[in-house]
Amino acid sequence: MRGEGLPAPLRVLFHGQFGLFVGGNTLTLTGTWMQRIASGWLVWHWTGSVFWLGMLAVGDLLPVVVIGPLAGVAADRWDRLKQNKIAQVLSAFLALALAVLLLFDRLNITSLLILATLQGTLVAAVQPARLAMIQEMVPREDMSAAVAINSVNVNLARLLGPAVAGLMIVYLDIIWVFVLNALFTLLFVVILGQLKLVPRVIHPTQSNFLTLMREGFTYALRTPAMRVVLCALLVGGIAVRSMLELLPAVAAQTFLDTTTGLAVLTGAAAVGAIVSGLTARSGQSLNSILLWWALGAIAACALTSAPYAFLAVAAATILGASITRGMVGTQTIVQLATPDALRGRVLSIHGLIARGSPALGALPIGYAADIIGLPSTVMVASSLLLVITAALLIGGRSVQLHL
Repeated sequence: MRGEGLPAPLRVLFHGQFGLFVGGNTLTLTGTWMQRIASGWLVWHWTGSVFWLGMLAVGDLLPVVVIGPLAGVAADRWDRLKQNKIAQVLSAFLALALAVLLLFDRLNITSLLILATLQGTLVAAVQPARLAMIQEMVPREDMSAAVAINSVNVNLARLLGPAVAGLMIVYLDIIWVFVLNALFTLLFVVILGQLKLVPRVIHPTQSNFLTLMREGFTYALRTPAMRVVLCALLVGGIAVRSMLELLPAVAAQTFLDTTTGLAVLTGAAAVGAIVSGLTARSGQSLNSILLWWALGAIAACALTSAPYAFLAVAAATILGASITRGMVGTQTIVQLATPDALRGRVLSIHGLIARGSPALGALPIGYAADIIGLPSTVMVASSLLLVITAALLIGGRSVQLHL
């Protein structure tokens, strides 16, 4: 195989179809982040209200909760590649609609929120199918590397998208952000058209959507390995990944300039995530995944208690690295331990927990931090995670053979 000597996540790009997919996915993820930043800038420019920024975020997150599990059923019952093509075409149309409405001065807070919610709905509807497609493009032994490079792309897009959008808003015009996102999205459609996946055998069923959705939840709850990793993902999201939502508070207490501090901490976490993803190895055990979440809890405590800025930066880097390894390992197990007929549904449950748990954690942690302080609150949350991780490590010994 070409790419010998490269780290596994880079070597997997030499699987021709997967390399094409990753390139297109990186473009569309970057465009999505560009559009999110531009939409947020418009909302703030029009209203100056944190509430309306929150409403914009709700439009992005709520569809995952509402239709995510149903999207998992669709990923298992219908052609996954075709679903991605249709979703990308519709996504490009929404981006162009934003550009046209803005060009003719017809875009307002209501229409922007509606279009943003529709965009979030498309992302939620196609995400299980997009993730389930990965195993159709790479061999089983390279699955961990493929998931890792996918995680790297997400973090790269999170860095590049806001930076490109900011430059375009300052030096060009915000309308071009939406136009460029539409072009990136259409280019991904062209790339998807080049993929030649082996047709899946989909057996007919008389069951309705709710019954099929329940099958996914039943499998996840009754499979020991799945219970452990999804529980770890939930607790890790609440206690560790929520720290990424609270970085502004950490920056304010650690740096003299909060804006600069936030940029530095966010960048450090992203760099840690990217390096961790690029150096991820295949064949992670269940124990190693749980230990990465435990390391994240320790890094979260260090981050909120750091007396000096450089220590906070180091802790943020470790936090980003540990979150990535935990997420990569969790998704790899979900991909490999789930039958193809159920993969979309179980991945939708994984996505629901992955997207929702940080928000679930940020709210109570933020509330408690206002009362007893952020370091004490994070210490309590991290201690609980360590206790739960220890319990999962002990209870998980018997499920190692199931992986």
